[in-house]
Amino acid sequence: MASIFKQQYTKKDPKTGKTVNKKSMYWYIDYRGAEGNRCRVKGYKDKTATMQLAARLERETELAKEGIIDRFKEHRIKPLAEHLIDFKSALQAGGVTAKHAAMTYQRAKSILDDCQIVFIADVQPSIILNGIARLQKEVIKKVPVTGQGRKKYERRKELIPLSIQSKNFYLKALKQFFNWMISDQRTGVNPITHLKTQNADTDRKKKRRALTVDELKALIETTRKGIEHHGLTGLERSMLYILAVNTGFRAEEIASLRWNSFDFTVDCQSVTIEAGYSKRRRRDIQPLRPDIAQLFSDWKAQRGDENTALVFKVSPYIRWADMLKDDLTEAGITPTDEAGRTVDFHALRHTFITNLVKGGVSPKVAQGLARHSKITLTMDVYTHLTLNDQKGALDVLPTVPGVGDCTQPEKVVLRKTGTDQNSVQELTNQLTKKPSSDSQQQSISDSIEGGKIDQKRDLGDYHKSINTALLGTKKEALSAIDTDKAFIEADGGRTRNLRIDSPML
Repeated sequence: MASIFKQQYTKKDPKTGKTVNKKSMYWYIDYRGAEGNRCRVKGYKDKTATMQLAARLERETELAKEGIIDRFKEHRIKPLAEHLIDFKSALQAGGVTAKHAAMTYQRAKSILDDCQIVFIADVQPSIILNGIARLQKEVIKKVPVTGQGRKKYERRKELIPLSIQSKNFYLKALKQFFNWMISDQRTGVNPITHLKTQNADTDRKKKRRALTVDELKALIETTRKGIEHHGLTGLERSMLYILAVNTGFRAEEIASLRWNSFDFTVDCQSVTIEAGYSKRRRRDIQPLRPDIAQLFSDWKAQRGDENTALVFKVSPYIRWADMLKDDLTEAGITPTDEAGRTVDFHALRHTFITNLVKGGVSPKVAQGLARHSKITLTMDVYTHLTLNDQKGALDVLPTVPGVGDCTQPEKVVLRKTGTDQNSVQELTNQLTKKPSSDSQQQSISDSIEGGKIDQKRDLGDYHKSINTALLGTKKEALSAIDTDKAFIEADGGRTRNLRIDSPML
């Protein structure tokens, strides 16, 4: 059983110089731990409170002996601020860039500080939601100053609420922190696991769009003839845009490219992004179309650069969006359309993925070329289809019998069977060839209706003709009829049943 006491110590009396016995101000607890060892814990100044602490320690010791142990006791009494520091270090050790680790750490810390949450026991979902709703950012705005003479502006700082998308990022950072605590065995549950992000589309302040083919052509041609700005000539900027819309590379990835990143070998024309510059921290090899590879191969030879030279010598402080905006304006393209959708440099990546999907590339291949971890990101965020794109997809559907012209079923059948126009015409001519006599025609018709044929009868060239009343005289009728009737073909004195099934509904 635990015992409580005050520690005794000796001290010299400054007045008399004699050594006297003293007792500590705090009570101490002495008890035997689960392993049988003696443990001494500092209590409180109050004796009753110390006795209650001793009883709790004894109860925990009994649970430990039975195998029921609070594994997270040590971490529950540790401030979350210290856990956050360990979380940041773990992110960097796991391969995340220092910039991303610092951003994730700061987002989680901002919420906890605003909600005044110190320990994990203080976490309450409703408090977290209220804290996220209060998130603001500081912006600097130019405000006109009234006065005489020339119009002047002054910079003022203002606090504005964060967008829903930004708030979702903060919530994801905090969820990531608590999930890490579970994986690192610092807690058993994520207290905010049921909190869900909001729909960012209802409050999206920046919507990107993909460039059309005509806009892209005008941008490249105009930029190639343009003047130098942002440290790049017109030719360099046009080549940069060509590479961006044919690989989907991000700005930082393009800036890291050297000529030895390209492989101009015929069998494996590609360009490589090293892991240190790739967003997902992997070495990415992106295939190149032969004409694009030849274009850059010729450009390298024209420039006479070494293999280790940078392809695009851009300043680390370059403003990519401003550079593209200037070239778009020069090409007569409005960067922001009437719907508020913007074309910035990252929109070139959107253009690359959108063109893949429009070209009929399978979603899985498009995801691989986009280097996305989730296909929903490729299809929902980076793919921009217009109403005309969706309308054009309806051409593959069969026409309704009796509605519209009869050319559509023929197109569908040709697409499904791979039969060209000449083959259909030749086959129709053979099938609609008239028999040699009316008696032979009647004989074939009687055999078909009866479902059998007399093998002893001399057929001659009967197998070359089929009753056109069954198929119809138009080419479309050949593919539009679905019949269970048997067609007879004579082959070496034997017969076999042939069936024509239409793919049409």
